[in-house]
Amino acid sequence: MKENLTPDGVAAKIAAIYAMTTHNRLAEAAAVENSFKTWISDNFNLDANQTTYLSGIGSAAASNFGYNCGIAFRNMLQIALIIPTPRTPPTKWLKMTNNILIATDDNGAYEATGSLTFAYEYR
Repeated sequence: MKENLTPDGVAAKIAAIYAMTTHNRLAEAAAVENSFKTWISDNFNLDANQTTYLSGIGSAAASNFGYNCGIAFRNMLQIALIIPTPRTPPTKWLKMTNNILIATDDNGAYEATGSLTFAYEYR
């Protein structure tokens, strides 16, 4: 089910993903890593401004966002969206704060902890 691209909508979508079977959650991780922008448009109801903004995100940023969301999905880490009140005239930036910590030991064990926060910033 598509959610609105709002803080509550993102929280609901993440809760739904984390309630999935491991197999399906890992498939979502692969999908968001493969194409962040497609995954967003497939999973969220976007208004015209959000659609325009999403299509304008550069490929390097989209790849980075998708890669980090994939880590978060695989490890069931918190993901949040923050949307402040726009300034006039607004220039909207999407910032990702990455608090994911990756650890490994000499036996190849892998652990990811932390969270991602996406926040719109108006400059």
